[in-house]
Amino acid sequence: MPNSLKIILVLLAILIGYGAVLFSTARAEALTIACYKDYRPYSYVNQKGEAVGVLIDFWKLWGEKNNVKMTFVPGHLAKSLDRVKTGEADMMIGLFHSEERAAFMDFSDPMMEVQTNLYVRQEMEIESISGLTDKTPVGVIKEDYVISYLEDRHPNVKVKPYNGSEAVVKSALAGKIQAYALDFPNALFLLAEHDSLTRFRALQTLYTEKLRAGVAKGNAPLLAMLNQGIKTVTKADVEELYRKWGITPQPLIVQYRYWIISAIAVLLGGCIGFAVYIYRLKSRIRRIKSGNKPFSRDEWQEVIDQGENDWVEFKASLRWNIQTGKADKRIESVIIKTMSAFMNARGGTLFIGINDEGKPVGIEADYKSFQRKPNRDGFMLKLSSMISQNLGRQSHKFIITDIQILEGRDVCRVTVKPGERPVYIKENGKESFYIRAGAASVPLSMSEAHEYITSRW
Repeated sequence: MPNSLKIILVLLAILIGYGAVLFSTARAEALTIACYKDYRPYSYVNQKGEAVGVLIDFWKLWGEKNNVKMTFVPGHLAKSLDRVKTGEADMMIGLFHSEERAAFMDFSDPMMEVQTNLYVRQEMEIESISGLTDKTPVGVIKEDYVISYLEDRHPNVKVKPYNGSEAVVKSALAGKIQAYALDFPNALFLLAEHDSLTRFRALQTLYTEKLRAGVAKGNAPLLAMLNQGIKTVTKADVEELYRKWGITPQPLIVQYRYWIISAIAVLLGGCIGFAVYIYRLKSRIRRIKSGNKPFSRDEWQEVIDQGENDWVEFKASLRWNIQTGKADKRIESVIIKTMSAFMNARGGTLFIGINDEGKPVGIEADYKSFQRKPNRDGFMLKLSSMISQNLGRQSHKFIITDIQILEGRDVCRVTVKPGERPVYIKENGKESFYIRAGAASVPLSMSEAHEYITSRW
């Protein structure tokens, strides 16, 4: 047999074999899918041990429309990726594309968008990720896309990997980490399960990426079959899945945000100066609330000029009644109520020596009521004594005081941080519980206080 004929026959056999593999893969009747075990509400294991979630339902619907049986194998992200690498699973249920993953995996067409946020403890006084220090590592999931994102965009931020999102949130609630990066609404679902929605806040959105299925590198037939099937799952189908799992579908303004951003960009130029002013003002306000640094009279005045609100209160004196010309315990009681309300809420700043109109009237009259020390020292001693006797000595660590001169008069600033536990005060022989509502300190009934405390702590 001529060599040329032998070569032709070998090539023909190879083509036939490859065609058979292509045909059998493209006509696959069953697929094994590696999925997440704690990625609520997208893919997780319920109390019955079943794999459920938005992505699970997506691929079940895909299987129904394409006559393919789906078997789901739950695990942590790192384990799921290994299952695809070793062939234990045909595909990964959904993940973000990255260069690291592209080395061993091919990706399908996008299925849905997911937003990743940076979450921090509610009381942390920072405005963006740049405010994190090297002593504040960010909790992340092992081998998650966010790790490479932070290494590339924010190399100074340290990360602390955990096996899954549930482990991240549990560590945060235990106080082991102060910040973490997880997808939305995965983080909120986990916080809600632990009744801790108010303990952390979304500081900023890091990115919004598209979830794609992942298959072993080079498995072109399977990838083609997945992409063909993804086209059969409509946008309306995906929105229905969102609604089923309590995720609000993206409004049109979000779906077409890039077009809208381009149009709005033209209008932003004239607003930059005003925005910078507001940013600086809010920054100064936050700094004044923290009480960690001295402030100029101008910065105090800027806060006072905003008027009373949820976290700013004015009182003309600590104890001096102008009408009677005597020290008045009722005025002291109002001061204590205000501080307790701030501690029971989200903190705030009390200015003593400022009247209801926001004008400095000074605390010099209070000085005269102290016989032994009619000065700033006497004022501070009295205020400290009031805190210890009415709020408890442990409350001092949440309260910072300072005195400065405004318009020639002494004014005291009392910065109150949120308390670690409920604060009650004695009033007419009974315990009272106050919170901050609007520009007032409001008492709650016992039933109302119990409900508030349950949600707050």
